[in-house]
Amino acid sequence: MMHVASMKSPLRIYFTTLVVMGVAQMAGVMGAPVELNNRAIRVIIDPGAKGAIASIVDKSSGMEFVATQSAPRLFSLAFTRSAEGGGERIYLSSRDARSFSVEVTPGITTLRYDGLGEWPVHVTCTASASANDRQVRWRMSVAVPDGLVLEDVQFPFVVLRAPLGTDAADDAAVFGHTKGGVIRAPAAMKTGARVYGRQPGSLAAQFASYYDHRAGFYLAAYDATGYPKTFEMRRTAEGVEMDWDLHCFAQKLYSMDFDLVMTSFSSADRETPADWRDAADIYKAWALRQPWCATRYEKRQDIPAWMKAGPAMVRFNRQWLAEPSRIEAWLSNYWKKQVPDTPLITAYWGWEKIANWVTPDYFPLFPSDDQFTKLVARARTLGCHAFPWPSGYHWTLMFGKNADGSFQWDDRKRFDEVARTHAVHTRDGKLYLRTPSWLNGGDTACMCPGDPWTLRWWDEEISAPLARRGSEMIQVDQVVGGSFPFCYDRGHGHPPGPGAWMTEVFSSQLRTMYATMKKIQPDAVVCFEEPNERFNHLVGIQDYRDCESPFEWASVFNYLYHEFLPTFQSNPRADDRVMEAYCLVNGQIPHLTPSSRHLGGTVLDNGAFELSGKSDWFAGWEQVHGYQGRAWNGRAAADAAEKHGGASSLRLENRADDDIVQVSQNVPVTEPGNGFAPGRVYRLSAWMKTSLPARSGAINFGFFGPRMKSLGVNGRLPFPSGRPEWSRVTAEFTVPEGAELMRIMIHLEGKAQAWVDDMTLEEVLPDGAAREARYTGKTAETQFMRRWVELYHGEGRPWLEFGRMLHPPKLTCEKISYRDRVMPAVLHNAFQSSDGRDAVVLANATRVPQAATLQWKGREMRLQLKPGEILIEK
Repeated sequence: MMHVASMKSPLRIYFTTLVVMGVAQMAGVMGAPVELNNRAIRVIIDPGAKGAIASIVDKSSGMEFVATQSAPRLFSLAFTRSAEGGGERIYLSSRDARSFSVEVTPGITTLRYDGLGEWPVHVTCTASASANDRQVRWRMSVAVPDGLVLEDVQFPFVVLRAPLGTDAADDAAVFGHTKGGVIRAPAAMKTGARVYGRQPGSLAAQFASYYDHRAGFYLAAYDATGYPKTFEMRRTAEGVEMDWDLHCFAQKLYSMDFDLVMTSFSSADRETPADWRDAADIYKAWALRQPWCATRYEKRQDIPAWMKAGPAMVRFNRQWLAEPSRIEAWLSNYWKKQVPDTPLITAYWGWEKIANWVTPDYFPLFPSDDQFTKLVARARTLGCHAFPWPSGYHWTLMFGKNADGSFQWDDRKRFDEVARTHAVHTRDGKLYLRTPSWLNGGDTACMCPGDPWTLRWWDEEISAPLARRGSEMIQVDQVVGGSFPFCYDRGHGHPPGPGAWMTEVFSSQLRTMYATMKKIQPDAVVCFEEPNERFNHLVGIQDYRDCESPFEWASVFNYLYHEFLPTFQSNPRADDRVMEAYCLVNGQIPHLTPSSRHLGGTVLDNGAFELSGKSDWFAGWEQVHGYQGRAWNGRAAADAAEKHGGASSLRLENRADDDIVQVSQNVPVTEPGNGFAPGRVYRLSAWMKTSLPARSGAINFGFFGPRMKSLGVNGRLPFPSGRPEWSRVTAEFTVPEGAELMRIMIHLEGKAQAWVDDMTLEEVLPDGAAREARYTGKTAETQFMRRWVELYHGEGRPWLEFGRMLHPPKLTCEKISYRDRVMPAVLHNAFQSSDGRDAVVLANATRVPQAATLQWKGREMRLQLKPGEILIEK
């Protein structure tokens, strides 16, 4: 999407065969429809509707894509009246043209609009078609009158039929969003519903598709430069509307120097329904000619050998970092015993000095520089590579709002003195501010990377110090897809507003960051949050979040770019076999969630409520701060003066009658013989006391199945009312079948004060004796992850790390219900290695045996997979 532009890049002319049914060549004359043909589609432009697209027909199937519209339009433009300060936007569309004409020459149709409404705006749109090209290619230029600034271009509008055929159920839409997925039955979307993705940003690839079993419509931006743009899909009363929203800040002239293209697609195999991968194949043919696909990952010289060896990943949070010896124990006694020769990326969350994601006063690191540096050095001797995620260009102004309006952390004075002039400023000249949830009522500003000061600040004051503390990998976090807010400050050295400069400066940042780190850490690797294709060649690993899609999962970025860049699931869920199996068969890096279960620890984590290191909170527990929109204002803290045993207890306190406080822990249920299993009898106990009677208070517990569905099996340990001395309260229960976890909720309502300490979870044996419930360290989860790690690092590496993803062959198996989705019990995918060998990887996503029939290479293969089994068929 070009913004401010000149005529240095003239519009290209495509000399092609063009069938013209009728042509309007004189200004103001509404002629017969203009027909553009290529080998895939026939497009009809309606001069009577001032150039709107009236028809798009797929030639192979005869399918008509375009819906009937009462007031069609080809484009919409958004202007403001002043270059300074902005103000109310003025929206004008192709429908507002005072004078309109069409000119047809061989291969190209030119639409001219002279005057929009009362404004002397002049627009030229071109549509090019060639018999030898599948795509119809669109471009636009706008002559902007004095006194106006062009800020958004929506073009071309295409309103598609909903449903496409007679049955809406087999319609689907997929576009290149990081978390987009497969949107089934778009016709069922509510009128006005909208999905979108911006690039740079959440749009990882610049294409979209809408299809049923017969054929599909394809829309893409072939922009190799990186102009900011948003793909939008809306449900209207007339159909499904698609367009590109091109963001700019243009005075005098706006001119696109890239193509917006459209075509149709179908399955290469007429026996197979059309699929989004057919559209992705068209886009990839273009992408393979771009710089971000110049070299396959396997051949890149800037990637260290250990990274190419197929590493796994683990993430430790602030509670783990509070006790570095606990991390070392996990690495030494679990990881090195499981897969001793596999490199491990050790991601750390919560290493920041103040609190998670509080920036940029990071140093000294948590729990101390000395402890962190020694931990990283010790971990490196075990084959680990430290991976912190500093929060990009954010600058926290305040953190942790108190009841009196003050803050736990207030950095506004230093920001004003050091950074304000280098920060992003909005269209109206004000400082850009956000109040994100993780700052607990505080604000953050954003430094502008278009200012050279910011690039140096990131390299020298954040990346270099982390590298000197042993970090070999750094993620530019919270710069999603390489995006940051549009900046209009004219003192930074960049053009005001959105433009290609945004892509250019972030590309420069990745290069200088890598160079800065490499001087300190020769095996440096850089990355950023969520994928964006145009930076593939500048990073060595990619945070991916496709499993966070609200729709049916689709690993679109991996399908396009797996052989160019490895990805990992940013937020894995422990014991989620379906997610693990999905990530495995899509060639993502194995990402473990550490647990005391791996070391044969107790099922209940930290029932003694002891603190670790410098932490002021209890490992294993979380305070719940609200529910269903209501804030819970009660307090929870460690109490070293009042305890039953050890060094501290948990103190709960409500100061008002309507206060609530809750501290909770989720206890995973395992298979029989591994610590906490269905059908077994257990006893939960705790020492408790109160100083003020509560309106309601107890240690409640309940069992939940998939997607936190309550199983109706609950229990409670009530607080002893009016008992100032410590009292032990117990409850026995049987773990129900189908349970995935038990949630323990220490809950207090109303003005009160209470303490809890020395909570235990015991298994009650048949003879009545009891023993503390402990994990064996040999769970089905452990075995699945070990096999995944071994394959990714070993025999499966040519496909799972380096392979190109192929259309998956047909697989027939049982279906399962998972988080409001219906999914196959056996997940699978196909890959081709760099030397041309094909393989199919399959994973049983359940904890029971599964049968599956795979049709591959002309064979029908009947497979029997054990619970959690992983297979590679070559």
